Amino acid sequence: MEAPSRLVGLARWSATSVNRMRAWLGLTWRGVCALAAGIVSLVAAVTLLGGVTEDVTQHNGLASSDATHLRLFTDHRPDLVINAARIVTDLGGVFVLVLIAVAAGLLLWYRGVPLVAAAAPAFALGVAATLADVGKNVVDRARPGVGLRLIAEGEPSFPSGHATDSTAVFLTLGLVVAVFLLRRPLARIATVVAGGLLAVAIGVSRLVLGVHWPTDVLAGWALGATAALTVTIGATLLTRAVPPGSQSADGRVPRAVHGLGQLLTAARSPAHRERKLRAA
Repeated sequence: MEAPSRLVGLARWSATSVNRMRAWLGLTWRGVCALAAGIVSLVAAVTLLGGVTEDVTQHNGLASSDATHLRLFTDHRPDLVINAARIVTDLGGVFVLVLIAVAAGLLLWYRGVPLVAAAAPAFALGVAATLADVGKNVVDRARPGVGLRLIAEGEPSFPSGHATDSTAVFLTLGLVVAVFLLRRPLARIATVVAGGLLAVAIGVSRLVLGVHWPTDVLAGWALGATAALTVTIGATLLTRAVPPGSQSADGRVPRAVHGLGQLLTAARSPAHRERKLRAA
């Protein structure tokens, strides 16, 4: 009898905690479900990244079949596919992604999205690119043979920087647009899926061009998704935890923290922001 009682008590405590969090953040139950889905997706991305990294560093698992899987992309490469891959892979370059992230941030800010959310794609890109560079230097994996490569690349192979960076930017952008600008569920899903598919296409282009192993790209997708989900969830929660126009607490440090929170969550139109928050 003691075990069932503990389970009932745990269930009641969990329900009470969720209700308090929902009330504090002003979330609907649909918002709570979306937050839970985001957290589950984040855990899945981190788990996938850890598993692939272990396989690559230990030279087993998925990494042991990299050569076989890569041949699926390199054995038959018509000129049309190669030309398309060259165009798509350019979208995953750091310079292009920086321009997209900055331009998207300015447009989101203009549309009334809070500053921290509008800057989320650029911030996710910075986090993802930094972590990818660390991974490259630590793992120091060699790229596929020169005979397979159709473009010149000099950095280590793991993880794919193009897959990492493009996933961070496009997935974050899709999530921010879905959370802060769209209201119809199908439109939200379509926007997030579109961002993910674009990142997938860029990762596949790296395989077609023969400059990465499949596990490099898989790890890049997982790392980029980890950065995108972490930044987007954090930005969303911050905009709800700091109500617009709220009074700051007494004391220098609390006032500084409050001021920083107000700055990060400021929107071009406060009234517009309040309407968006109430509708979510």
